[in-house]
Amino acid sequence: MKTTIRYIMITAIRDRLFVGLFVCVLAAALLSRLLGGTAMLEPEQMTLVFAAASSRAILAVGLIVFVCFHVRTAFDSKEIDVMLSRPMSRHNLVLSYWVGFAFVAAILTAVMVAVMLVVGVIDYQGFMIWALSFLAEVWLVVALGLFAAFTLKSAVSAVMASLGFYVLARMMGFFIATANKSLLFEDDRIDTGLRLVIQAVSIVIPRLDFFAKTQWLVYGAGDDHLWFILQAAIYIPVLLVAAILDFRRKQF
Repeated sequence: MKTTIRYIMITAIRDRLFVGLFVCVLAAALLSRLLGGTAMLEPEQMTLVFAAASSRAILAVGLIVFVCFHVRTAFDSKEIDVMLSRPMSRHNLVLSYWVGFAFVAAILTAVMVAVMLVVGVIDYQGFMIWALSFLAEVWLVVALGLFAAFTLKSAVSAVMASLGFYVLARMMGFFIATANKSLLFEDDRIDTGLRLVIQAVSIVIPRLDFFAKTQWLVYGAGDDHLWFILQAAIYIPVLLVAAILDFRRKQF
């Protein structure tokens, strides 16, 4: 496992993942400060919220692309075959990949948290909970990208599937709130059916709107912050088990 983690770190440094994402996060923070400076009311709050939201999206997309292309390249170059020739089981290989990517994600999260500290912190307790929830989110994103990369045969399709799943999970709260309004259609039966479908989908798909809420940075975190712990504890193992089961079925 240590060898796999070291190899992932070397690949991340070689591909300039840390430098590239740091530059993007820094640029997002500077742009957020510029936009926040134009606000007539609460410019500090707007700057912090814009910087946190844009940085979150940048890191999530960057990690998905890195994970999917790294794993698919390992398949195409027969590196997976070489790893399996060692006394290493397939589930240990998947878990070591996740630990390695999670370590890279933790470093990137620490860098982003440092940038947010420079931007300015309004509520320290809310900021700490926000940082922990974002760490759980990127670990879940890594598990999602890993599952897509192991199950799909193309890096591009794995990236697109992961991004689509991530956007859907991020907007699930909006979909549920819209469906509960029962104002989409004039027929109550259609509204009720749509609401039931969306609620059923929300049970299967993780609710990423519970993670890294920007309102915590300004108003502090309430009791709703406990939901992200439950979501991460359920969906990360589920995605890893699904990736392991699919990987065991593959013939080399």
